[in-house]
Amino acid sequence: MCALLLLSAITAKAAEDAAIDNVDESADVELAPVTVKAKIDHPPAKTAPGTESTIDAATMEQRMVRNIKDLIRYEPGVNVGNDPQRFGASGFTIRGLGGNRVLMQIDGVRLPEAFRIGSFASANRNAVDMDALKAVEIVRGSGSAYYGGDAMGGTVNFVTKDPRDYLSVFGKDYYTGVKLNYNTSDNGFVQTGTLAGALGSWESMALFTHNQSNETDNKGTADFADGRRTTPSPQENLGYNLLAKLLYRFNDDNVLRLTGEWLDSRSDIDALYLRGADISLRNVNSMLTTDTQSRWRLTLDHTLQHLDTPLFNAVLWKFYTQKSATGQVTLQDRTANVDGNTLTERIFDYANDDFGGELKLGKNFDLGETRHALQYGGQISKNSIAQQRDGSFTCVSGSVNPRTGRPNSICPKGRISKTVTPDEFPVRDFPLSTVTKAGAYIEDAVSLFDKHIELIPGGRWEYFRLLPKSDYLFEKASASAVAEGADPIVPSIIDANAFLPKFGALLHLNEIFTVHGQYAHGFRGPNFSESNLGFTNITGGYTNLPNYNIQPETSVGAEVGLRGQGMAGTFDISLFRNDYDHFIYNAVICNPATAACPPLGFTTYQNINSPDPIRIQGIEIKSRFYLDWLNPSLIGASLLFSGSFTEGMNLKTQRNDDEALRQISPMKAVVGLRYDQPSGDWGTEVNLTLVGAKQANTAPADALFLPSGYGVIDFNTYYNANKHLSFNFGVFNLLDKKYIDWEDINTRAGDPHTTLGNFAGAEHWADRYSRPGRNLGVTVKLAF
Repeated sequence: MCALLLLSAITAKAAEDAAIDNVDESADVELAPVTVKAKIDHPPAKTAPGTESTIDAATMEQRMVRNIKDLIRYEPGVNVGNDPQRFGASGFTIRGLGGNRVLMQIDGVRLPEAFRIGSFASANRNAVDMDALKAVEIVRGSGSAYYGGDAMGGTVNFVTKDPRDYLSVFGKDYYTGVKLNYNTSDNGFVQTGTLAGALGSWESMALFTHNQSNETDNKGTADFADGRRTTPSPQENLGYNLLAKLLYRFNDDNVLRLTGEWLDSRSDIDALYLRGADISLRNVNSMLTTDTQSRWRLTLDHTLQHLDTPLFNAVLWKFYTQKSATGQVTLQDRTANVDGNTLTERIFDYANDDFGGELKLGKNFDLGETRHALQYGGQISKNSIAQQRDGSFTCVSGSVNPRTGRPNSICPKGRISKTVTPDEFPVRDFPLSTVTKAGAYIEDAVSLFDKHIELIPGGRWEYFRLLPKSDYLFEKASASAVAEGADPIVPSIIDANAFLPKFGALLHLNEIFTVHGQYAHGFRGPNFSESNLGFTNITGGYTNLPNYNIQPETSVGAEVGLRGQGMAGTFDISLFRNDYDHFIYNAVICNPATAACPPLGFTTYQNINSPDPIRIQGIEIKSRFYLDWLNPSLIGASLLFSGSFTEGMNLKTQRNDDEALRQISPMKAVVGLRYDQPSGDWGTEVNLTLVGAKQANTAPADALFLPSGYGVIDFNTYYNANKHLSFNFGVFNLLDKKYIDWEDINTRAGDPHTTLGNFAGAEHWADRYSRPGRNLGVTVKLAF
């Protein structure tokens, strides 16, 4: 708070000094352009009532961002969990909420929801190429009425590049460029080629990215080929991305755009850490995995501005179709005395087909002494989801009688069975599902008293419908459950809707300081797996039941803050509080150690609504102090500081370790020193990231490892030799520290096998989740 008061004082003084300087040195016209340029390079303070961040392409290039975890490395209140063993980045967590509670979009099109089951299947939400992005917008909390109800935690909107982003570089009607990036943490080599052109009113571009890498380094030292292994397992990754756009520009206010996007990736792993005895008492000789992910999208949109109609003066309409697929194959070569050498194959397929549209209208008008910026419209999408697990069990050597050494009938050589305990493949864990989401919204930014006060009332009507379709595979699973003595699995239809009021306000105290605040309601319907997931693992002794009575989640949130921008720098400090009802989480509803758990006596899991209200609250700050305010010779130099602290509580039990709060990360702060040469030829940045320890009283009961606090220093620099050639260089984890993020450890949640076996103790696996030691990155970019 002292730092805030100091920044307030020096910023106000800077405004006075600037006015005096402009009078005293008005004749010195040469100095003015230089002084202004250093400030213009930075975007103005946000005018939204809530907290938002925009990470532009220049920042991503300078910091050599290669994935979504790199993207938010220095962003307060935002985290990304990463499973280093197999599945990679799991998605964003914003202010303690993650997974499908964060709305992720690319060019306004929703990315598919994540789904995970067991140890061998996980469909994540990381199918985005960083080189194709113009900017990433991160909205904390429910945000404006424009965003859908899924944005309970926040929204991440990826914005892809347009032809003009390239054509404007040289001011010509063509552009060609090549970008190469290498990083030592995983031997990652990324190659991106870009072509753009204009002919009359037509503009087009094509961007193609190819990347390859190996396993990501860590600070583990145990190099065993079993569960004690903490060094990375051998891995080969390959990925492709194509972004193509065709625009017809009737004029600058009337643009028709067709976008095509295709992404495909593959990862092959030799999971050495899973060799040795497994929970079935077989010896795993090898486990090989192949994971693939693909997504393609077509979008047609039309933007019209400066229209003269009674109802609107700006229109955006959009139609899109998107298909995504995740495929994961697991091959286990195992040996046992009972059945000899066997090969177990597990295949997971998850497909998500989506199509929808959007209409957005805007109208600016004056009414009396007030000025209005009205925005209204709606979105609708229809999403078809299909999931299936398949596999086989092959008797390779054939089983033998241990006394006589002769073959027996337990596992005859060459026999292939579709029974892989506990499943009779193929199976479907939830029925074929169609999800319809629709929303209509209106929001008005009202300016009062010459824009000294801005009021932003709004509201959104949200509709959600889940329509399951049972087929023979799902009915087979239900019949198997009945045969074991359980109840039949009957999928449920969910229809829900809600009106979500929202209100924001801005009070501009002067040209420098603004008080901002917002109040918003949130809503999220239970997805396909949260309501209808059902399976039983006889070997593991656990079962998951569908929940026919599950209700949508709701939230009420408020935020208030102070932001400022002046000659001395910028800052934004915010306090937030969000209360959640009917919070959905997977819980143990029956433990055989304390109850009978009929009909099978198994540990019983189910997605349920929390009967208790949940609260998450915290504080965030982001600031930049321009050092040339102290001394003009320091123009281009600045100090950076950002930080976040989030805490949660079950309001009924008053406990901070509720299962619903497990995604809250420890407090974090980033302190940096940055220099950008005023001419833009070169610049450098040093950042110190400080993260607190995960406290035991905030961790869920199943947490076997709590990471310690740490401090990590990163360095990066860029050099623009000329308009055609540029270089970036970075050293990350400069002091080669060993550290582990809680959000990475938390990716183990939901895998029931993590607590089983001889090496389930954290001393055997914790270092496997450690982040890379000192690693280098370099980028070369050539353009004409």
